[in-house]
Amino acid sequence: MKNFISTFFILISLSSFSQINPLISKVYSYENSSIKNNPTGTVRSIFNGAGSILSYHAIKLINLEKNKKMTYSNNNQNELFIIVKEGPISFTLNNKITQLVRGSIVCLMPGDVLKVANTGKTNVSYYEMFYKSNAPINKERAVISGGSFFIDWNSIAFKEHDRGGVRQFFNRPTAMLKKFDIHVTTLNPGKKSHDPHTHTDEEIILMLEGNGEMRIGNEQQSCKSGDVVYLNSMFLHNITNTGDVPAVYYAIQWN
Repeated sequence: MKNFISTFFILISLSSFSQINPLISKVYSYENSSIKNNPTGTVRSIFNGAGSILSYHAIKLINLEKNKKMTYSNNNQNELFIIVKEGPISFTLNNKITQLVRGSIVCLMPGDVLKVANTGKTNVSYYEMFYKSNAPINKERAVISGGSFFIDWNSIAFKEHDRGGVRQFFNRPTAMLKKFDIHVTTLNPGKKSHDPHTHTDEEIILMLEGNGEMRIGNEQQSCKSGDVVYLNSMFLHNITNTGDVPAVYYAIQWN
C-alpha cells in the first residue's frame, strides 16, 4: 500500500478572524472534543478562539496512522507549535531529520516547511497548536532567536523540588510573540503547584499524565490526561494533584 501524504497550507483569511469567539478560561475536555476521520487518521478539535494576544488560537490532537505522512507548508502569517503525545514520530525541518519521543516539541516559524511521518508499526499522535498574533509579525525577531526548532524530551534536564520537579524547555521570542515560555511540571500526589495567583501572560496547562483540580477564578474544575486548560491574562489559578500518581503537564505562557 502506498503511503498517503497530506499537505496542509496553514492559511486563514483575515476576514475570518472577526468571526472567532473569545476563548473562555476553563478546562477543555479531551473526551468531549469533536473528532473527525481523514485519510491519515483522525483529528480531535479541542478548542479554537481568540485571546488578548492571539487573534486566532486552535489546539487539535492529530492521530497519524502507520506509514502515513503530512507536510505543513506554513505561510507568512502564522506559527505552529507541536507536542508529541505518542511517538516516536519522524520530523523533517530545514533538511534535518529527527525522531522525537513523547513530550518532545516542534516550533514552526512563518515561511518554513515541516514534514511529519509515522515510520513505526503503531499509530502515533501529537498536539497541534496553531496561532496568529494581533501584533504585526516580526520575522527578524524570530531569526535572531533561532528560527524554527525542535527539542527532544530526553535532552531536557529534570530539576527536582519539594513538590515534584520541572523541565524548562525554553523561554524565547518568536515572530508572533515577544515571549514564549514552555516548561513541564511533575506534581506529586496531594501537592499544589503554588498558591492561587495571577499574571499578565496568557497560559495553557496541557495535561500529559495524571489527574488534577484547577482553580480558575472562583471555580474548581477537574482535569485529567489529555485535557487542556486555557487561562486568560490576570485570571486567578493554580492546580492540585488529586490522583495517586504524579501529574505531568505542560505550562505554556506567552505575551
